[in-house]
Amino acid sequence: MPELPEVELARGYLEAAVLCQPIEEVLVEDERILSRITPAEIEQHLAKKSFRSVQRHGKRLFLELDGRLWLTIHLGMTGRLIYLQKGEDEPAHTRLLLRFQNGFCLAFDDLRIFGEAGLTASPSSFLAEAKTGPDALQVDREGFAEIMRGRRGAIKSLLLNQRLVSGIGNLYADEALFQAGIHPQSRGLNELQLGRLHSTIQEVLRTSISVQADFSRLPDSYLLRHRHPGGLCPRDGTLLKHEKLGGRTSYYCPEHQRPFDHKHLSDYRPAH
Repeated sequence: MPELPEVELARGYLEAAVLCQPIEEVLVEDERILSRITPAEIEQHLAKKSFRSVQRHGKRLFLELDGRLWLTIHLGMTGRLIYLQKGEDEPAHTRLLLRFQNGFCLAFDDLRIFGEAGLTASPSSFLAEAKTGPDALQVDREGFAEIMRGRRGAIKSLLLNQRLVSGIGNLYADEALFQAGIHPQSRGLNELQLGRLHSTIQEVLRTSISVQADFSRLPDSYLLRHRHPGGLCPRDGTLLKHEKLGGRTSYYCPEHQRPFDHKHLSDYRPAH
């Protein structure tokens, strides 16, 4: 599933490929991809317009159009945005296709159709209406601690809550918790732990972006290089554990990620 690093790469890809190109035709090939808008409406608002800029917030993209509207895109679980040259075949699961006047196209390909496309008057109004939390790369240490301070849920579930902090998904939550030495079911983290977790989130996301979200290029000390059944902790060689938490599979090292609850301080063992 695309998370913040993958969506940030998509933002850069779009910025390099599709700006300032008049849209000749809009083809809605599967209207299930549309959110709160009809095919006729999206065709009306996009045709003959151009994209002026691309922004990202969390896992969502906003493409600024002539005429003060923004195309909103969420890639869901399997969504991809592909810029096609003249004569190039559409991807097999294209749901929305934009044809530019230069003959090139932008395809929104989505196998499972968990993604969505829509329109908004502004990113800020869209995010406010959706009650979306601050972007994980933009929130500062104190802001992050304030959001998480006093929350009762398991820290992994809190990180996945896009209304608290936006952009972190299952994989990068596991990685950040691993790097911070925090068990995914820990609760009531103290200020030191929250500060360390904020730092590891920032480092993990920026590192992934720097390697084009290619897990094989991540440092060997990263959990994502070993996150599979039978995988060993790159820190101490312990067999990684995995279990369901909130319907999502969490991987962690049972040796240096011990459960922590502020009511039972003796249960906490910090990372080495």
